[in-house]
Amino acid sequence: MLEPKARHLSKGGVPVHLTRKPFQVLLYLVEHHDRLVTRRELLDNFWEGHDVYDETLTKCVGAIRKALDDQTERPRFIETHWSEGYRFVCQVEEQLIPPETTVIEIEKTQGVKIVVAEEGNHNALLADQGNLPLPQFARPLPLPKPKRFSRRVSLVMICAFIALIATALYFYRPRAGLNDHSSPPIRSIAVLPLKNLTKDPANEYFSDGMTDSLITALSKVDGLKVISRGSVFRFKGQEVDPREVGKQLGVAAVLEGSVRKDGDSVRVAVRLVSADDGRVLWTSEMYNRRLQDIFGLQDDIARSTVAGLKVKLSGEGEARLARRYTDNVEAYQLYLNGRYYWNKRTEEGLKQGVKYFEQAIAKDPHYAQAYAGLADSYILMGVGDYGVLPPKEAMPKANDAALKALEIDDTLAEAHTSLGFLNYVFDWDWPGAESHFRRAIELNPNYVTAHHWYGLYLAVMGRFDEGIEEEQRALELDPSSLIINTDLGLIFCYARQPDRAIEQLMKTLEREPNFVVARWRLARAYAQKAMYQEAISELQKAIEVAGRRPYYLSLMGYVDALAGKRDEALRILNELQGLPQSQENLPALIATIYVGLGDRRRAFEWLNKAYKERFTALIALKVEPMFDPLRSDPRFQDLERRIGLGQ
Repeated sequence: MLEPKARHLSKGGVPVHLTRKPFQVLLYLVEHHDRLVTRRELLDNFWEGHDVYDETLTKCVGAIRKALDDQTERPRFIETHWSEGYRFVCQVEEQLIPPETTVIEIEKTQGVKIVVAEEGNHNALLADQGNLPLPQFARPLPLPKPKRFSRRVSLVMICAFIALIATALYFYRPRAGLNDHSSPPIRSIAVLPLKNLTKDPANEYFSDGMTDSLITALSKVDGLKVISRGSVFRFKGQEVDPREVGKQLGVAAVLEGSVRKDGDSVRVAVRLVSADDGRVLWTSEMYNRRLQDIFGLQDDIARSTVAGLKVKLSGEGEARLARRYTDNVEAYQLYLNGRYYWNKRTEEGLKQGVKYFEQAIAKDPHYAQAYAGLADSYILMGVGDYGVLPPKEAMPKANDAALKALEIDDTLAEAHTSLGFLNYVFDWDWPGAESHFRRAIELNPNYVTAHHWYGLYLAVMGRFDEGIEEEQRALELDPSSLIINTDLGLIFCYARQPDRAIEQLMKTLEREPNFVVARWRLARAYAQKAMYQEAISELQKAIEVAGRRPYYLSLMGYVDALAGKRDEALRILNELQGLPQSQENLPALIATIYVGLGDRRRAFEWLNKAYKERFTALIALKVEPMFDPLRSDPRFQDLERRIGLGQ
């Protein structure tokens, strides 16, 4: 029996403990049985709009289920709509019954049907449990003259009585599917961005950093596929259904949660959800820790998640999971800030990232991850897409930082990946690059950047099948990455498979029409098929969005030349030659227009300028389709030999 005014719940006369908040939520769900009650509605009504994490509500509903002996998987009373809300699922409707009937007791081993009469017109409320066959009625029970019940009280009493009967039914039915020990381990997971409950943008770096740290920790678990940051962070700030996330990212489980950082206090709540059916596989208690214990907190969450996945760790796996790169909390927070700005991928963000990484190193000179972050920052600052620093200035700084990281910890996959990139893009040390990439993947098979860059390396070596396979592995770990999807299209261009390139790049543009790098590379693929008008159209769209950048102008001039629009090609050539010659890859870009114009002498003149500056465009010399007209020329073969790509 459930008595609203007395806030009392009992079973067979035995009191059942249900605290105030779960009692109120149960009452509200019953009163609104005719619709889905959203999580936001319940939080606003019973927590007065305070900034609490959804886990508080989940635990509250869990307490109700426990009192009613209800289950999430096969709900008898409260049905969960993941990430949306709850619905009271006992069917409740009005029914006319004979006036002399008050309450009918039923056979408890079958379906549940309860009828409570009201005075007056004898309208009754009926609750029908599930779709079970209606039972045979037993004898009427003599009751005192019924009192007038409000609709609200009647509904609650009905639910209480159903709960009593359901308790009995619960112990009679088979309990199939409840043996969690028999379920196999889960081998793939996505960690959704932890919600920043402070609502203070200044703390975004911390919630994002905690997410990154969990991804990094779980990535070290053998045999576990962990989706990388790029794909999960597109869900940031969204209310998403874990089942839909699982479908989009190809994982079996989703970890979601929240973090609140107030001064020296950190509160974290997380839960592991099945992406197959939305079941909660594991729910944490609310972690309340001091900031000084942040590393212990991360260890606890990672270990509990692994346990929830039913993945067994070896002794070596335990050690990798527990590995810490610093014990200095200040250095760690500075590092998180550095990665936060580095991930913005803007000129200002990269500069800010460098400052934070350097401050982290000042706090802890043995912080290998901070050196790796510094190396990654200088790498991006020195490549053509950003052009913050000339390659001759940026790449040596990146090299020094990566070497220092490995001097401190030679098992750091990020540092090996950085050195692999530097070896092949700047040093033209092809064997060294492959060695570092392979070592990085061995150390962390889930490190998507290692697979991504290694795939590009294999492609420029002419090992196209291996490059495609490696790039596709990167996409498994980061399926939403625009740049990885686009680079796979580029590899198809290198492999002389323009049709596959066009298909891949068009799929990328369906996701993000304004991703101009994909349009630029789609234009390359069209040019390979002599579809010059289509190529020009794509380049015009790219220039519309990004402006007259040298990369896009160069390809436009090349296509114009091939299409017989010589005057247009020469105008673009003059525009590019008027730019500072130190600009990243400009000499190589100018050379391609001369190739289109059929002027070999000037093409080699500009290619040699690019060689002297060690511009990164030359790494693709061996496979770049635009240079095909030059391949039989001894000057081209000599250039390949000097770069280390020829015999």
